[in-house]
Amino acid sequence: MKSSTRRGFVLPVVLCSMLVVGILAGSALSLILNATRSAGAYTSATYCRLSAQSALDREKAETLRAFRAYFRTSPSTWNLLAWFDTTSETSVGLSGYENPLCQNESINGCSVSVTLLAVTRTPVTAVNQFARLTLRAVASSTTPAGIPVTRVIEETVEYGLRRASVFDYAYFVNNYGWFMGGGVTANGDIRANGDLFLDGASWVNGNAYAAANSELGSTGAISGTAQYKTVTEYWALGNLRARPSTPTSSDGLLWAMGYDGTCHLNDYNEPLDMPFLGDLDAYREIAHTWGSTIKQNGKVLVDACHSGAGPSGLTGGADKGCLVLDGSVRPIVVDGPIVVDGDVIIKGTVTGQGAIYAGRNIHIVGNITNGDPPSWPKPDTKPEQTVKKNEKKDMLGLAAKGNIVLGDYTASGWMNSVRDYITPPFVKPYACDPSDASIGYSGTFGGNYTLRDSGTKVEYVYNSKKKIWEPSSTSDRRYYESTVGNRRIAELAQSGDITRIDAVLYNNHATMGRVGQCQFNGALVCRDEGIIYNRSVQFNWDIRLGSTSPDGINFFIFLPMSPATPRVIEWQEVKP
Repeated sequence: MKSSTRRGFVLPVVLCSMLVVGILAGSALSLILNATRSAGAYTSATYCRLSAQSALDREKAETLRAFRAYFRTSPSTWNLLAWFDTTSETSVGLSGYENPLCQNESINGCSVSVTLLAVTRTPVTAVNQFARLTLRAVASSTTPAGIPVTRVIEETVEYGLRRASVFDYAYFVNNYGWFMGGGVTANGDIRANGDLFLDGASWVNGNAYAAANSELGSTGAISGTAQYKTVTEYWALGNLRARPSTPTSSDGLLWAMGYDGTCHLNDYNEPLDMPFLGDLDAYREIAHTWGSTIKQNGKVLVDACHSGAGPSGLTGGADKGCLVLDGSVRPIVVDGPIVVDGDVIIKGTVTGQGAIYAGRNIHIVGNITNGDPPSWPKPDTKPEQTVKKNEKKDMLGLAAKGNIVLGDYTASGWMNSVRDYITPPFVKPYACDPSDASIGYSGTFGGNYTLRDSGTKVEYVYNSKKKIWEPSSTSDRRYYESTVGNRRIAELAQSGDITRIDAVLYNNHATMGRVGQCQFNGALVCRDEGIIYNRSVQFNWDIRLGSTSPDGINFFIFLPMSPATPRVIEWQEVKP
């Protein structure tokens, strides 16, 4: 009896235990399946989100690549953002350009599409110019369980223009660079889009860069070395026009783009894109909108643009559009960007903040000095206050579609000094901007600036009764010469050598000429450089031009610009 009862009890217990185990196993399996489904969905969703972001990042990089390519071939260096004016869901920019990711793609197994939702752009006359693109990326996938997953990301990206990075250097040449002859000092970085030659007797209180250049066949090598000062020695120079140091004083405050007491030779770099002055119409529009002027003794000499009679006084004369600015007695006051159709002949004291754009050459026939120059004390325990003081100080930009010519080229010995450096083989042939054909640079320029450029110059005679110079005849003009004839250039040129130029110098072709023991305060940017100096020459970089310096953040002057690194203005994930 007892034995039979136990068997009847054990069976239900076993069955119940098996049921419980089955329920637990089923629950566990269900949990595992649900977890697997959830994990699969989460993994797929993560892949989709990452794929959408990857597509956006690739799209932004591709747009920047195409924008920079457009910049390199654009005839206008200011109105670059016009490239963003033509838009659709699958294209950004002009000339039928299509971004390959503005259509279906596959990334990480996800189907991805990127579309352009909107473009907003500042007017060409804005000080801070930018175009903002709103892009949408949609990434879709299917989980292992067959569940569809979609993630959608939208970004607004700003593509802007900034002062071209070539102005971050005291000396920049879009060709071979040379610091030869001894007595050369650069208080600032120097750079060449080609090989750079240092003679070991020069001083570079900054860094030196050379870049490969296939047009020249250069590898970007630096030959030789340079001397440099320590920070303490740099302070002891007492040079108020040189950039600040970093640290600025013994308190250890570091200063972006300041001189750190070392000279690094950086060879074999990628070349920097140098903007060229193309069609000046965009600058004319800016000048009129800005209300730019050149004044002297309270009288307006130029209202935004100068295209009228030249020194001859004849509205239809060969020197039409040329301008003479002589600040020897009374300062010239420049406010904003000014466009001059022809040549500019300039010397004397210049005040204000502005830039003069010349349709051909700029001839510096005497010292150019700031009436209220910036200064950087060294050491400086209150550099932020120095920044504020310098924000309103004078700065002059001189930009020429042709050349910047220094000194009196009619003087005896000028050509003998300069000739070897403005002719082949020193000057290599190069491709010209198409818009420079009107001033004699068509297709590939052979490199000889002493040749005739197919233009004419006006010769003048002095009328002693009227006490004026009158046009008498015209003759063939050479690349280095002015449309304003030789007699007038000789009469305007100061007696004695040029010893100081307070200006940012920029041109499409060459900076050439003869100076004395000279100091350049600003920046020198050109394609070819043929400057002959007496005993010593010094280049003091104006740190207000610096793209990342505290001095340059709130400082603006109208100078050629180039594409800036894009930045994300807004990011959001939206529902599919």
